[in-house]
Amino acid sequence: MSRPFRWQVSRREQLGSLADAEPHFARPDSGFITSLRKASARILAMSDGADIAFIGRTPENFFDYLSGVFEGVAGAPTLHLVQFSLRWPGLDGVKAIPEAQLAGIFDYFEAEGVSAAQIAAGERPLALVDFVARGGTMESVVSLLHLQAERTGTDWKSVQRRLTIIGLRQRTKNSPNTWRWQQHAQWLGLIPDARILNVSAEMGFLIMLANYQPKTTQSHSPERWAAPERGAPPTVPDETREAMAFAVQVFDAGNAREERFALAGEIARQQQMRQPATRALVSRLKGLG
Repeated sequence: MSRPFRWQVSRREQLGSLADAEPHFARPDSGFITSLRKASARILAMSDGADIAFIGRTPENFFDYLSGVFEGVAGAPTLHLVQFSLRWPGLDGVKAIPEAQLAGIFDYFEAEGVSAAQIAAGERPLALVDFVARGGTMESVVSLLHLQAERTGTDWKSVQRRLTIIGLRQRTKNSPNTWRWQQHAQWLGLIPDARILNVSAEMGFLIMLANYQPKTTQSHSPERWAAPERGAPPTVPDETREAMAFAVQVFDAGNAREERFALAGEIARQQQMRQPATRALVSRLKGLG
């Protein structure tokens, strides 16, 4: 199994100089943190108390921000950062993936706590979150979980009814003619009982996350799924150093008491505040739960 190495931003003793931002490195400004906070509030409200798995590298800043927010908060959702890249497996779908690679990604899902069996038996449901254009990555993840359930004898109905799919989407005007990816995704027939939801954000913010921001890890694509697990690289490229310094600052922003209160206030403005799990989370963030 190849488990992508990623430094833990909460453990400064392991980071050394990686936590330091060079003068030419990008920094998360107040507008970026505001966008993260607003989208995170909607994700948390829509997940209704579920644990959350951020899929791929695009949403890693959400993982770091909420890791800071939840540090020391009892009963907060468990966060997973699932390194995954597979847009289109071919005409035969995920069953055409070579066996060694399938074994590697199945082992990785289990190591991350998001295997089919773990979802079915988990204490909480699981929300899968990613930037969604047409849903190709989500289709691949769900299809792999379905195949894993078949091979391990896990009741698929028990898995799929505990899933929520949350797509990060460009904010547009709401109208009957708006193109909605979930209305064109035939693979959703695999998860008829799952909730399919969307969180809108400014396109510039999403494009920056997806295309321009340096990433802390390499893309975890199929050719790496069966590779031996590796530790920290002997040398760290400047782009990775910049990404790690940025991740540390995002974590610290979320970990600030005033930011935790601001996020709680943003969640409280969502219509899902009537949900008991959402109200309980707001109370915990305010130190009342």
